[in-house]
Amino acid sequence: MMKKKMSRHTMPAMITIVLILFQAKANAQIAIVNTEPDSSGRKWSVYLKGFVQADAMLDFQQVGAKDGIVAPSIVIPQHNSMSSYFSIRQSQVGLGFKQTDKDGGSPISAYVEVDLYGSNGTTSPRLRHAYVQWKKWLIGQTWSNFSDAEIFPNIFDFNGANGAILNRSMQVRYTEKLSDKETLSFSLEDPGKVSMTIPGNHPEWKKKSMIPIVTSMYRYGNTKDYVKLGGTLSPVNYENQEKGYTKIGFGGIISLRKYVNSFDNFRFQTSYGKGFARNNLVLSGEGYDAVLDPQSNTAETLSLFNIVGIYEHWWSPKWSSVVYYSYSQVGSNSMVTNSMTKRFQNAAINLIYKPYKNLRMGMEGNYAMTENFGDIKANAFRLQFSTSFSFK
Repeated sequence: MMKKKMSRHTMPAMITIVLILFQAKANAQIAIVNTEPDSSGRKWSVYLKGFVQADAMLDFQQVGAKDGIVAPSIVIPQHNSMSSYFSIRQSQVGLGFKQTDKDGGSPISAYVEVDLYGSNGTTSPRLRHAYVQWKKWLIGQTWSNFSDAEIFPNIFDFNGANGAILNRSMQVRYTEKLSDKETLSFSLEDPGKVSMTIPGNHPEWKKKSMIPIVTSMYRYGNTKDYVKLGGTLSPVNYENQEKGYTKIGFGGIISLRKYVNSFDNFRFQTSYGKGFARNNLVLSGEGYDAVLDPQSNTAETLSLFNIVGIYEHWWSPKWSSVVYYSYSQVGSNSMVTNSMTKRFQNAAINLIYKPYKNLRMGMEGNYAMTENFGDIKANAFRLQFSTSFSFK
């Protein structure tokens, strides 16, 4: 740790070097600055966290998404075409600021994180998280309150189980600690995240952002074993030249993790609702919250069911494997087109070697299948070889 202040030239240089060379996948972090406590015992710290990951992928069928498995992106009809892809775009770096009081609490903190998942396949920085926390309040962009980032195990794939509920959102969140094991949180989130499908021959209709999304999440457990119960109300707002309309979607989630011994653990998640597809890992922004019926001036919310099961096993302190399965199904109505995704699933297994605390390497096999409302199916298989180095 360094207790001297960084110059205005040193800080940008250090951040640039870390962004290029390092990356971290858990809660690994490295301290940059720690100030001396003031008269009231408060002090400030600045830290970096992240990881550098290099991936080599081999696809046996044509898929639209390269960096992570996205089952709905598999080309329909089936197109068996082998291809390889190399990437460092998963790499991430975050910069945090935190005030610590004399009791060890952190009443004020801020965090910014980027990855290299730029648009159009570039490796330009993309903002992932940017938020400020003050006591029980959080303001900014981070994982939606109606999400569970804890469900993800030791894997390499950028997406993992496609049926998981996980997305980032601008929000205002309030969290209350009910007991040593219980927390309850509520949020108002960006209504622009809601997406709907509007027929191309009706340009007079458009989606608009108006009423915030409302979420709640209850968590019971400790740092290892827990269960989460959550709910969301997701307004779908749309209009033509004459009038605006609102349709209310909803969703519920159960998510848990249970350790069977010191290392092995089981994770499970299921969710169901209507008009809440924005929360799904791979359907967010794809128009599956609602479908517009211009004849009746009504947006019909689409139902969505997801289920995910994950098991993580450690063969030894340095060797581990994860196996998981995920299934999702979209509900139908009269406005759904045959080209839209009806159901999708993916399953994976890996073998990871961790010779040092900060270094992981291994391989992962992922199978995915998709089916559209025209009852046409396609599947894909991917092999991924990865190495990641985190810093602390």
